[in-house]
Amino acid sequence: MQLIIGSYELNHIFAHSQRLNSDAIVSFVKALCKVAMSELQSPTDPRVFSLTNIVEVVHYNMNRIRLVWSCLWNVLLDFFVSVGLSENLSVAIFVMDSLRQLAMKFLELEELANYKFQNEFLRPFVVVMQKSSSAEIR
Repeated sequence: MQLIIGSYELNHIFAHSQRLNSDAIVSFVKALCKVAMSELQSPTDPRVFSLTNIVEVVHYNMNRIRLVWSCLWNVLLDFFVSVGLSENLSVAIFVMDSLRQLAMKFLELEELANYKFQNEFLRPFVVVMQKSSSAEIR
């Protein structure tokens, strides 16, 4: 018997990810990054479904405690840098735009005045800018 999951159920999983405990959300994001990496590998037709959902999951989970957020960001930092340096320019541009969207949401948080995580959050931009040979990305 084959189980079919519709778009409603998938959206429900991502939208309610903030209900996962600390360990579960880190594991979930790790797995989602692995799936996104495999989807983005196609040189002719990369799929951005999981990447788009990473952005949503991060947005839904921005209010986690700092310790959990730092663990999440350590996973995401490597993902964004790796994909931002992709040889596929359309994929690299898409991921940098996704990261920009997250950065804008992150910088809007009210607690930012007392939060010194800004440098860490912006580090993928710095690394990609330093290492990318693409003028479009820089």
